[in-house]
Amino acid sequence: MYMLKKTASLILLLYLTLGCFRGYLALFDKGASEPKQIFPCQVSSLPDADREALEKGIPVRSEDELDRFLEDFLS
Repeated sequence: MYMLKKTASLILLLYLTLGCFRGYLALFDKGASEPKQIFPCQVSSLPDADREALEKGIPVRSEDELDRFLEDFLS
């Protein structure tokens, strides 16, 4: 059962993207226009390269990768 949950969790992550929503860092289902979650980070406060990457959308490939991105952007 645990393996099934872990596999389902990983499959869901393959379809997530970090991006911008109304000026804030947000997590989207791949291709969605409305975010799953909005984070307390104004994208305008980030370096230019990060802002540009978020405007294009950053695919999230694992839970660890999501954690690293959020730690970087929210710290």
